[in-house]
Amino acid sequence: MATLLRLKRKELGLSAEEVASAIGVKRRMYYYIESDGKYPSRKVEKRLEHFFGIPAGELLAETEK
Repeated sequence: MATLLRLKRKELGLSAEEVASAIGVKRRMYYYIESDGKYPSRKVEKRLEHFFGIPAGELLAETEK
């Protein structure tokens, strides 16, 4: 299972480092968020929503892919 966040990032051809930099978090924090190891603060959720144009609840939900 993976989060929609990971799938969207890969669909756009972006590295985790690129997304982390774009939303203003460290690479390690982004990896934790993407792998469900850590749930982001509301501030970071908003940045993710803005960057991807998808509500954070959907981005962080697990998918079957």
